[in-house]
Amino acid sequence: MKARRTLFARSLSPWLRRRWWVPAIVLPAGLIGFALIRGLARREPLHAGRSVSAWARDLNHPDPLVRSNATAALRAVGPEAVASLIRLLQTRDSPLKKPFVITAPGLPLSFRRAFMRVFKPLDAENDRLAAVNALTLFGTNVPVAPLARALHDPARHIGAQAATALGQMGRPAVPTLLAALSDPDGHVRSLACYALSIPGPAAAEAVPALIRRFADNEPNLPPQAVYALSRIGPAAVPALTASLRHPDPRVRAGAARSLGTLRTADVKAVQALIDTARDADLDVRHAVVDAIGQTQPYSPEGVAALTNALADAEAVIRRKALEGLLRAGRRAAAGVPSLTRALDDENEEIRAGAARVLAKIGPAAQPALPSLNARLDDPDPAVRSNVLRALRSIAPEAAFPPRLP
Repeated sequence: MKARRTLFARSLSPWLRRRWWVPAIVLPAGLIGFALIRGLARREPLHAGRSVSAWARDLNHPDPLVRSNATAALRAVGPEAVASLIRLLQTRDSPLKKPFVITAPGLPLSFRRAFMRVFKPLDAENDRLAAVNALTLFGTNVPVAPLARALHDPARHIGAQAATALGQMGRPAVPTLLAALSDPDGHVRSLACYALSIPGPAAAEAVPALIRRFADNEPNLPPQAVYALSRIGPAAVPALTASLRHPDPRVRAGAARSLGTLRTADVKAVQALIDTARDADLDVRHAVVDAIGQTQPYSPEGVAALTNALADAEAVIRRKALEGLLRAGRRAAAGVPSLTRALDDENEEIRAGAARVLAKIGPAAQPALPSLNARLDDPDPAVRSNVLRALRSIAPEAAFPPRLP
């Protein structure tokens, strides 16, 4: 027996020495094994005989009926679809994409179509878009991390959809979005700010971080932060009130804008706004006067603050004060002396605005009649028109000349 084994080994020795059979057997076996493992790993749930990825791609279809059917199919599959969609979201560009994009303009159309059909060099972005659109259907059943990574997607519309999905998750996504608010990439910070505006009060813990964005160098972020804080609502008021004393004027201005957007009636907030109406910074004063006009144009304190702003050196502040007093209407009667002085303002818009407010006040503005009469020959036609309207409102029984051209 031993002799037979020795003889068999000797007969195989030339094959063993050459060893060419090793790759001939191992390589195909490895490829088959890899394909089987990959196939098992990528096995997707089916609905009506189609895979989750196929239904997700239909969400990119221009036909609304196709998109509606795809939405219904994905919802029918339910949370089991999430793993497949996350894999689809991680699709990366083919290495053929860049050379194809560079050379495609010089290639025949038929070749380009055939190449795209076979190699699909441009499908990765569409697949990621399909995945993120589909993931928005599953709310908190989707892990936060893959969507957070998608905020950095080079295709910005995919990042925007990921932000929408994160925002719709509500509170579970807030810690991740807070981290994204400090991202070095301004676009990612902007997406995080937008996402935090979606859940409203559920994102209350983001208030301090959003207030810090008032000083962001990305120009669209401060107004986005104002909007997000307005969506959070009254829970943001205490921190915004405290921020009116912040050393950075950008933060003070942002806080005032937010309080104006919220139209808060909080006593401390209103008093803090009135106290800040004489701020040294023009942008802060503008935001504060606008906020007072939005929140408290009817109160005596609000009317007094707006009336004081009529003496501001900057016409933009005086104009904003007149807007607030116009909202106050008859309750702005205490401001008649200041409005009368404003009829002599060097700026024609201020003169016209003062006459408009006096018309709103009505008969209580009678002390302004001599100054209004003097303005009937104002060089600006808009001023003359508003003066005549004010005269007829204040003293309707009196006879006034027809409107001057």
